[in-house]
Amino acid sequence: MGMKVIDRFSRQCLAHLNAARRGTLAALVLLSAGLLSCVPDKQAPVKIKVLSLNPEEYFGTQIQLKGKVVALGPAEAYWVVEDETGRVLVGTERIARKMGCQSQSQVELEGTLLKLKSVSQPYFSMKKLISCIP
Repeated sequence: MGMKVIDRFSRQCLAHLNAARRGTLAALVLLSAGLLSCVPDKQAPVKIKVLSLNPEEYFGTQIQLKGKVVALGPAEAYWVVEDETGRVLVGTERIARKMGCQSQSQVELEGTLLKLKSVSQPYFSMKKLISCIP
């Protein structure tokens, strides 16, 4: 699916660039409008299984996750978040406590995947709680 999206955007951008080569003012207007449509509007949440299978691709990169909180750590310092593909440990930096998000809530998060010496699996450090639905 990802390749089809890239191909569609690539063809669309190429068409706009070819039109611009013709040098007309109309082509420049189309190019300006068209290039803006070449960039996807919103970052889609990454599936947890994808993070598990390819963590090196995501270490240090700002990404989004979406899933259900299935466990809370002491003082809500971390969560275990699950989607239909797997589970990941999420450091909440105590953001969750301020938002009143509890176990079994559906959440959408933004943050960074980290590799820590003290944790054997990849660790997602939450920077922003986008939504929390009890």
